[in-house]
Amino acid sequence: MFRFIVILIILFLSGCETFVLENRDLTLSGKYVISKIDITNVDQAIEKDSLYLIGSTYKGDLPKPFDSIRINRFYIHFDYSTLRINLLGVTQDGRDIWEYGNNPNQIFYQVLGNNSYNYGNLRFTYLSKSDGMITFIFLIEDDGFESLQLKSSGVWLRGKEGQKQVMTLYLTRVGP
Repeated sequence: MFRFIVILIILFLSGCETFVLENRDLTLSGKYVISKIDITNVDQAIEKDSLYLIGSTYKGDLPKPFDSIRINRFYIHFDYSTLRINLLGVTQDGRDIWEYGNNPNQIFYQVLGNNSYNYGNLRFTYLSKSDGMITFIFLIEDDGFESLQLKSSGVWLRGKEGQKQVMTLYLTRVGP
């Protein structure tokens, strides 16, 4: 009888399926500051990977305002379906002044491919002051309680002859 119970326990434990924890619901809302940028070289190892921390500035060949990102000074604000980019200041009555995303030039975003196991891709198009209509697509890697991690699909920053680089933005929530 004892052997029978042991065999049942072994069968029960070995027959259990592994499970995958589901992601929480995506909560893109509030004001975030870019607190870190990680640039990873994907194709060729011509240049070293770069890490930009508080006090440094990322300068690249991306369209404005992403061509110069001061770490811990570059803000992005998400509402239900719109976003605003690059906080310029605050009015005397406490309203934020944004470089991109104000009426009548609102920036609408879409989240594509969001399901129980994947946060999806964040896609938005805006009118750059220097480069015309620009579309960005970021993989939403993590949506924490007070943080957000976005990864680009990769770009060739110095033309097709250069190396492909992936940018990961680490955002920290700083307000509603």
